[in-house]
Amino acid sequence: MKNLKFKQGEWCFCEFKLQQVMETEENRITGVSDGMFRLCSNDLSDRCYPLELDVKQISDTVAYWSTKFHELKNNALNHPDLNRELIRRWVELCDNRKDKNRLKELYDKLSKFGNSVLRKVQDLDFKEVEGIHLFRK
Repeated sequence: MKNLKFKQGEWCFCEFKLQQVMETEENRITGVSDGMFRLCSNDLSDRCYPLELDVKQISDTVAYWSTKFHELKNNALNHPDLNRELIRRWVELCDNRKDKNRLKELYDKLSKFGNSVLRKVQDLDFKEVEGIHLFRK
């Protein structure tokens, strides 16, 4: 049986947010909370990382892109899939946090992805006819 990374009551970063481990079952983390919202799943262990400066910096960078995507105020933007992709990239960054060359490469890919999303949304041409918007923003 694999050892549990965190015990109930301990703090960690989960999905690029500071969270407290609320529930564990066997060797799995099944619930975390930031004090306002609770996230539960069969196993969150693969998305929980220790309170380390590297993980904090990675989390802040990914959170920056999440905020930028939400600031676009575009109702048609696929936020669930964008969030899943940010979490996937965050996990990959955290897993490679000790390999500085790989980490730089992953940061560059994240930046390219984030800027590409921003550019694509900003390049959309929301036409207007006599003051009426044809497409919702």
